[in-house]
Amino acid sequence: VAAGGETVATMLGGQPVNSNTRDPDERKILNIVGEMAIASGIPIPRVFILNDENGINAFAAGFSTRDVVIGVTRGCVKMLTRDELQGVVAHEFSHILNGDMRLNIRLVGVLFGILALTVIGRILLRTRGKKNPLPLLGLALIIIGYIGVFFGNLIKSALSRQREFLADASAVQFTRNPMGI
Repeated sequence: VAAGGETVATMLGGQPVNSNTRDPDERKILNIVGEMAIASGIPIPRVFILNDENGINAFAAGFSTRDVVIGVTRGCVKMLTRDELQGVVAHEFSHILNGDMRLNIRLVGVLFGILALTVIGRILLRTRGKKNPLPLLGLALIIIGYIGVFFGNLIKSALSRQREFLADASAVQFTRNPMGI
């Protein structure tokens, strides 16, 4: 994905927020993103708003601080107080600062590699012939693949939970307001 986070935000239905906007909600989110960029020491990312989403959600997408974007739903901007919105945006900035997007991409790559063992095992299991050891090797790969995916998902879940706790703690550090998060 050459454009990084912008591609993800656009695929999710996000529209870039113009820096000259007169919409008070869009102005508010731009100001908060600017404040959190200063607090975290990260360059100000582009901001995308998902106008068709009324739920409360936000995300950071991109491979590095050069191509990262912040996406927020219209519901997030409309329904949260300024302090709460600041906490949500600060949480996303923590993910950027800590490289969580790159970490998640690497984890998915490792899990895919382990799952590929299972696919290869299934192919080998279908081979025919007398004294052919490949079906036995295929069965072993399937077993190894399933065990690897099981434990890989456990590790991924535990790591994800810890990264979310870290993002919450960093959000409090950036905002200096524990009530916002």
